[in-house]
Amino acid sequence: MRFLLNILFFLSYFISSAQINRCSTDEYRNNLKDRGLYNYHKQEIVYNKLLNVNYTIPVVVHVLYNNNNQNISDERIFSQIQTLNEDYNMSNLDLINVPLEFQSNIGNVGFSFCLVQQDLQGNPFTGINRVYTEVDIFQGFTDDMKFSSQGGVDAWDPLNYLNIWVCDLSGNTLGFATMPGDVDPELDGVVIDYEYFGVDLSSDSPYNLGRTGTHEIGHYFNLEHTFYAGCSDWDGCDDTPSLSSPTYGCPAFPQESCQSINMTMNYMDYTNDACMHMFTICQAEIMVNALSTYRSDLISDNDCSIKLIDYVEDKSVNLYPNPFSDILTIDIQNENILMYDIYGRNVLNQYIENDNNLNLSYLPSGNYFIFIKNKIYKIIKN
Repeated sequence: MRFLLNILFFLSYFISSAQINRCSTDEYRNNLKDRGLYNYHKQEIVYNKLLNVNYTIPVVVHVLYNNNNQNISDERIFSQIQTLNEDYNMSNLDLINVPLEFQSNIGNVGFSFCLVQQDLQGNPFTGINRVYTEVDIFQGFTDDMKFSSQGGVDAWDPLNYLNIWVCDLSGNTLGFATMPGDVDPELDGVVIDYEYFGVDLSSDSPYNLGRTGTHEIGHYFNLEHTFYAGCSDWDGCDDTPSLSSPTYGCPAFPQESCQSINMTMNYMDYTNDACMHMFTICQAEIMVNALSTYRSDLISDNDCSIKLIDYVEDKSVNLYPNPFSDILTIDIQNENILMYDIYGRNVLNQYIENDNNLNLSYLPSGNYFIFIKNKIYKIIKN
């Protein structure tokens, strides 16, 4: 009997120690305190009801790689930006999976994320900063990935850019983030293990849909875990039911703790990517207020995609209808046009001679930019 108990204890220990650390922001914060790098301050949540306004967040992604696997593709990075834009604008398809009990709690944050299109010197740039490093694996909580002197890369002007470091993290940590005001600027930003950044349908990991990025950026904009203090409900939101502990996997609904039904599908819990679907109205308010109060310099430029080429927006050429569905008409002849998506990718390079009706049905819905005779035009495809 005693032998059996020892075996069960060993198995329990092994399983718990092998548990993926979905997010290490809380542990990182404690580590900052131990290192004397934590800025003790009181953050007051001020509800200004600033929802239903869209804000553009300029992003630079630093890819630190020691081998080809760590040097993830542009497509993975674009997919992460797309996932963020869907999750922060209630346009994620799996939103329909939110149970009826919580549908009235769903909040639209209204943040649009885009890769910056100029470097710090004003040169054309993709928003993806690839840097080879001699460091194979970065130790958790050392912040080495944020300093070129330690094999990482220095942050780009953290007041005006959301810096995301993508690298190989040691242990079982998927990512961590800094919350507003917690650290000095050179440490400010988000760190995500390269295996869990963006959408990778070829991976059998339960964290392959980019929701680690959604979760960590929630911290960056002042959200706590929904289980932050267990049943004492210290996450700052009345519309997130108290949760006794993190939720793993994809649990059947409903699950209960603290005398209430658990909101396991909230982005700030620990469930698998496929089972995360929503922020709440209160969480959206906290993030909007964190942006306007603590991170207001991020919105000093209304649309970082406009930086694609150093031109100003112009209205002298008629493009219609705008928004359009499949066919876009441009009132020009004998001119070459260039068209880019919000990630800075060239999706069309065409000379228009006589037929000025463009069939763009193959393009996904979203915002695009057309350049004609050194002038820029913003269009929207439904």
